[in-house]
Amino acid sequence: MNRLFLAILLAIPAFAQQPTELYYLVFLRPSPERKALPKEQQDKIQADHMANIHAMADRGVLIAAGPFGDTPNTISGVFVFKTASLEEARRIASADPTVTTGRNTVEAYPWRGPKGVGEEYVKLHKADPKTAEDMGVHPLFLYMRGPNWSRVGEFVPAHQEYIAKLRADGKIAAAGRVESDTPLAAVFVYQRMPDADARLLADADPFVKNGVVQLEQHRWWCAAHVLPGW
Repeated sequence: MNRLFLAILLAIPAFAQQPTELYYLVFLRPSPERKALPKEQQDKIQADHMANIHAMADRGVLIAAGPFGDTPNTISGVFVFKTASLEEARRIASADPTVTTGRNTVEAYPWRGPKGVGEEYVKLHKADPKTAEDMGVHPLFLYMRGPNWSRVGEFVPAHQEYIAKLRADGKIAAAGRVESDTPLAAVFVYQRMPDADARLLADADPFVKNGVVQLEQHRWWCAAHVLPGW
């Protein structure tokens, strides 16, 4: 990590200064070599993929997951892991059937997200295994370093004030910085709302307005009670 990035981490101890936990995000991206397959083969891979998701969740390493519903499709889905290291998260994700069959590739990041991701979901489903999944779409934004990234410290107070207001208004489901020296700086997940409404809120963030970050918007299908509501 360069000195500028370390200084930025110190300047932003946590987005909106909420209790946080270190997770590992793995984005499953469509392989550039992906080819059309017969439906029977696609169904088999999907069934194996879902079985693997349940097995990872049962082991306690996978705490959230879900497909993306974008057009065009640049991310197939995401895993949120609680593992000992980024390397372990990458290794586990690389064993997923959609990866071993060449359908997806793995892109992994350490993510300082809100404490409690997945806890309410586990609690409710242990108490009643018939609890509905209630899948729904959350607007998800990747905060990519923008042309004014080197000025991030100037806008931290305004950013934190704005995000605190969104939290108070119940607009954000989860958010946090990515702890690596990569173009991806943070991930923000909004509560279920129309894409256009979420975009207006994200565009008003002082980081975005001042070119500190640029937004990449996605649609994440996630079960109810997974995200802590921040």
